[in-house]
Formats: sequence, C-alpha cells, structure tokens
Amino acid sequence: MHSKEPLVSVRVITYNHERFLRECLDGIMAQETSFPFEVVIGEDCSTDDTRLICQEFQARYPDQVRLLLHAQNVGAQTNARLTREACIGKYIAFCEGDDYWTDSSKLQQQVDFLEAHPRYVLCFHNCWMKFEQNPGKAMELFQTYTKTDYAIPDLIGKWLIPTASVVFRNQLLTNYPEWLRNAVVGDTPFFILLASFGRLKLLPGVMAVYRRHDSGATNQLHGYRYWERMIELYSAINKHFNDQYSKDINPILKWFHYHLTQLSLQQGDYPKYRLYAQRCLHFTKELLVRHQHVGLFHYRYTVLYLTAKSPLLFSARTRWQAKTKIL
Repeated sequence: MHSKEPLVSVRVITYNHERFLRECLDGIMAQETSFPFEVVIGEDCSTDDTRLICQEFQARYPDQVRLLLHAQNVGAQTNARLTREACIGKYIAFCEGDDYWTDSSKLQQQVDFLEAHPRYVLCFHNCWMKFEQNPGKAMELFQTYTKTDYAIPDLIGKWLIPTASVVFRNQLLTNYPEWLRNAVVGDTPFFILLASFGRLKLLPGVMAVYRRHDSGATNQLHGYRYWERMIELYSAINKHFNDQYSKDINPILKWFHYHLTQLSLQQGDYPKYRLYAQRCLHFTKELLVRHQHVGLFHYRYTVLYLTAKSPLLFSARTRWQAKTKIL
C-alpha cells in the first residue's frame, strides 16, 4: 500500500455496471507500480447494485479508492467531467466501469514513457473488443494502426483512441470550453483539446478490453438530435481553433448533414430534408472548389440536389425507398 500523494489518478465512471464493475476494479488494483496511485470512481445513481460494489472496494482499499456518489443522476458527460476534475494525480488514466485492464504493468509502462518524453501529453495502446451480446464471437482489435505518433487532424471525426487505454498529463486544462462541457460525446473532443498541448503516442501491446453491449453508452445514440449535436460540436471545435482544421472538419460536417438527409427521407419530412440537403451541398461545393474534384456530379449528390428542389420528387423517392427497403 502506498502512503504518499498519488502520481496517477485512475478515473472510473460507472452506471448500471453491476455485471462488469468488479472485473474493472480488480484489473486496476492489480497494477504493479513503483509509484502510488488512486482510483476515483464517479457513480451516477445506478438502478442496480453498482453503488454497493463501489462501496465494497472503498472498504477494501480505503487509502486508494475515493467515491463520488451523486445524489441524483447527472448524465454520462457530466459524471465524466466531475470525476476527472476530482483527480489530483500528475497523470490521469481512464477505465470505464464496463471495461477492464489485462496487463498488470500497463500503468508503469505508460507513466515511464510520459516521464521520459515531456513533449507528449498522452499515450495510449490498442485494446480488444469483446462482444457481450455474442459470446461465441472472437474478440477483435479495436483498431489497426498505421503509425505511432498522432495529432489533432488524426482525431477529427474518428474514434481512434479507446478510452480504457489512455494515460495523460493532468492540469493542462484549467478552463473547459462550453462546447466540451455540452459535448454529446466526450472523450474524443477532450483528446483533441489535449492534443493542442503536445503529441500523442501509441505504445505497443494490447493491454485492455473494451466491451460492446446493448446498454453501452455508444449504443444509446441515435436520431436527429444526436447528429445535430455532433454538427454543433464539430462546428464549435472548428471555431475554437480559428478554422485551422477546416479542411479536416468540413468533410465531417458534410457527412453529418448527409446522414440527416437520410433520416429525413426515412421520416418523409421534406422541410428537414431540404434544409439538410442544402447544407450538405454547401459543404460539397466548398470541397469541390478546394480540391477541384467532380464529385458534385456523382449520382448520390445529383439525386440529393434534385430531390431537395422538388416535393414531388421527394415523395416519389420516399415511396421508392420504402418499397425497395434500401433504408
């Protein structure tokens, strides 16, 4: 047991993870380190026995485990931020309550790297994906990486870094921009902001497991409002960096608007379809000018343009789509 101030804070956020949480916390407490670390758990008013498990581990490790037990449900993003802000270590590691670490040297390896390489602000590693709804399916790697150094453009519009893999420098951010506080998804925007302070490094090895299951946070996102909030988020990121990354962000915004046209088509909502199609085509034209590409005349965008111009064509297309069950 370490008695000194923790060098690392492990942030765990959890909600209704009764089935998984013990494996998560066991993997953390199994870490073999030359430095002290703490575990800060944000429990968001679960409806199962998750809170009891948190209290059980605090009783077992009173000098290492701290609990943030919210009086009412605050939501995943607020819980993540409040728990992160409660971490006092020089470094912070993430592990959500339904994921788990598989290598007892994980923290030591990552902290050793960051201590030796001050220009890097975050390091991460690959993970296995475990498919809880299909126990017979073999685990797969989270990503196939093609390099080891990463920066902001690599992160835009991509889920590149598994949450359970990161260790990063604390106290780089003293003020959180409003767009990050309100983000519909939190980790990748947070990593983008961190990357404005330095480089990100992929370390070798696969040292954690990310669980895919129906009740996972990423499976709860759908509908108009999600994609609209993603547009708000990436527009705010672009503004935050004074349009420095427009060439990377605008294609993502175009794709979000195109996705909204397809939802509108499914719903038979012509006003929304027209609105999102016009915005999608705006980004397409902008990209054409920049890249001198003839993609605007691609079949998909020609149909998008014509359908947005005519309610009759829109109605015909919705009937055709429903009949052929393409969507």
